[in-house]
Amino acid sequence: MPVVAALSAAVTLAVVAVGAPLLWPRPLTGLLARRAAHVVPRVVLVVCSLCLVLQVASWPGADGASVGARATDTTTATDLPVAEPPGVPVPAGRPGSAGDPSGPGATALPAPAAGALTQVDDVPSANDAGARDPAAPADPAGPVTGDPADPAAPTAAAEESPGVAVPVVPTTDEQPGPNVVTHVTQLTETSALLANPGMGYQGWTATSGALPQSTDYRRGEHPQQGGFDWESLNPSRGVYDWRPVDTLLSQATAAGRQASFRVYTMSGAPYGVNRVPAWVEAAGAIIRPTADLEPDYRSGVYQAEWGRFVDAMAARYDGDPRIAFIDISGYGLFNEWQANPYTDLADAVGQNDSIDSSTRRHLVQVFTGGSGTARVLAPDGRTETTLAYSHRGFQRTQLLMPYGGMWSSTRYVLINHPQVGFRNDALFGPDATLSLLSRIGYGITDLWKRAPVLFEAIGPPPAGTMAEAAATMRGLGASYFHENAVVFDRAALTELVRPLGYRYVCRTVEAPVVVTTATPLTVRTDWTNSGTARAYPRTGQVFDVTYALARADGTVVHTWAQGEAVSEWLPGEQHQLTTSTVLPDLPRGSYQLMVGVRQASDGDRIQLPLTTSRTDGWYPVSSVSVV
Repeated sequence: MPVVAALSAAVTLAVVAVGAPLLWPRPLTGLLARRAAHVVPRVVLVVCSLCLVLQVASWPGADGASVGARATDTTTATDLPVAEPPGVPVPAGRPGSAGDPSGPGATALPAPAAGALTQVDDVPSANDAGARDPAAPADPAGPVTGDPADPAAPTAAAEESPGVAVPVVPTTDEQPGPNVVTHVTQLTETSALLANPGMGYQGWTATSGALPQSTDYRRGEHPQQGGFDWESLNPSRGVYDWRPVDTLLSQATAAGRQASFRVYTMSGAPYGVNRVPAWVEAAGAIIRPTADLEPDYRSGVYQAEWGRFVDAMAARYDGDPRIAFIDISGYGLFNEWQANPYTDLADAVGQNDSIDSSTRRHLVQVFTGGSGTARVLAPDGRTETTLAYSHRGFQRTQLLMPYGGMWSSTRYVLINHPQVGFRNDALFGPDATLSLLSRIGYGITDLWKRAPVLFEAIGPPPAGTMAEAAATMRGLGASYFHENAVVFDRAALTELVRPLGYRYVCRTVEAPVVVTTATPLTVRTDWTNSGTARAYPRTGQVFDVTYALARADGTVVHTWAQGEAVSEWLPGEQHQLTTSTVLPDLPRGSYQLMVGVRQASDGDRIQLPLTTSRTDGWYPVSSVSVV
C-alpha cells in the first residue's frame, strides 16, 4: 500500500506537468515547456521520496507500536523519576533506591500485569506476594505498578501514602470492576481481661468473686457452697434431691454464665467430716476411726452405692450445655485424690493389682464410664471380695481430674482417659511448680491441647511467688484460675489471670474500598490465638468467625459466617482467612465492616482483645462504599 500511494502521487504530478501546456495560453507554452523539461523530473523525484518515507515510518511493528516510535522513544514508566509524597522515604526496591531492581547489574523484570491495587496501612497487603501464606497459590495477576505504555499513569509506589486508599486511574474507556481497590487495616490488641466462656477467673462462689467470671463453681465443703455433697443429694437409696444442682444451673444461666461443680463424699478439717449418707453407713460402708471420720474407699458398699449415685447423676446431666465441667470425686480428703494410709504408693501408673489401685481405677471409671471387676473389702473391713461393675459415665460433659500430689492416679487418667482435664488444687504450694509437675510425665504439659487445665490457690501467695505461679499456669496451658476464697491484690490477680485461656486477635483486615451489590464482597483477615490454651467443645465452646455490614447509625444490615473451626486454634498459630458474600440490595452509601467470633450454642459473640468494640460483640474494622 505505501508503494502504490507513492507511485500514484508521482503519476499525478507527471500528468499535471505534461497536460498543463495544453490548457495554458499559447504565448506561454514555449517558455514553460523549456523550464518544465528541467524542473518537473526533479520535483517528482523529491515528492515520491517523501511519500515513501512517510508511509514506511507508519508501518506497524510486531508489538503493535510503530517502527518510528520504537526507534525514537525507549522510555518506560520505570525509567521516569518517582515523586514521593512529602515526608515519605523511598523504600528499598523502588526506582531510585539502593534496592532498585532496575539498577546497574540487575536482571530486567518482566512488565507487571494488570491486577488489584492494595493500599497498605503500615502492614504488608494480603495482595503482596511477601505477605501471603507460603502455602497459598500466587496471584497470577500480581500487583499493579503503573501502565508501561503510559508513563503518566500513577504507580503504586508513586501514589502510596499511609492511611489513604489510592485508586487506579483508568487509562482507557473501561472502568475498573468492583473490588479492584482494597484497603488493609492493622488492628491493635489490648491487654483487657476477658470474661469469655470456658476460661478465666473463678470466684469461690458466684457472689464472692473479685473479677468478672464466666463459670460458677460449687462443691460441698462449706455451707456457703449450697449442699453439693452425697449426703444431701442422695438422702435414701434410689431417692435423689437434685434441687441444689438445678438451682446452680438456673442461677448461672440467668447471669449468662455456665456452671461447674464437685460432689463431695469427704470434706476435711476444719470443714467437718465425711459426707457419706447415713443409710450407706448403715448398709455396711466402712468409716475409719479418725478425727474427721474418713471413709475407707476400699469398701465394697461404699463403691457400689457411690457408683449407683453417679450413674443417676450422669443420666440426668450428661451433655447439659449449662455445665462447663464436673470434677471426678470420691477419693481422698476434699476428694482431691490425696493419699491415705492404705494408698499403694508403689503403684507408678495406677495399674497395680493391689486392692487400693483397683479401688482408684473403679472410682475413676464411675465418672468416665467402664466395666470390670474391682477388688473390695467386705463390711467387716478385713475380708477381701470382688465387685462387678458397669457404668455409663459422662460421655459428653467435660471432666477434670483433681490432683492432690498422687502421681499414679494422674498418670492413669493421662494414659487411659485422654479427654479428661487436669485440676491442681494447690497453686502457691510446693507441689504446684512447673518443674515438679513436669516430672509427672505422660504428656502432662501437652494435655491442654485436648482438655482444659485449672489451677486453684491453696492459700495467699507467699512473697515473690506470683511470677512462678504465672509461669506454672502458662507452662501447663491453664484455662482457669480458681481463687478459693483467698484475698488477692486486685491488680496482681488481674495480671495473673489475664493471659489464661484463648485470646483470638484479628491482626489485619483487607477489604474493598468500593463494591457493588452485583458481585461478591471478598474480605481477607489474619488471626492469631495469643492466649495460653485453646477452646474446648466439650465445655461448650464451639466458635466461628462472623462478619457484618452496618449503616452509619450502627444498624446491622447484613451478616455472614466464615465456617472456620476456631476452637481448634492453638496458641501462637497464624490463620489467614478469606471469605466472600453476595450482598443484598443495599442502598448506596458507606457501611461499616465488622468482625466477631460467635459461639454456636447460643449465637452470642465473645469478647476479643481489640480496641474497636461495640456492646453487641461486633468490632468495626473498616469502611466499604456500596455503589
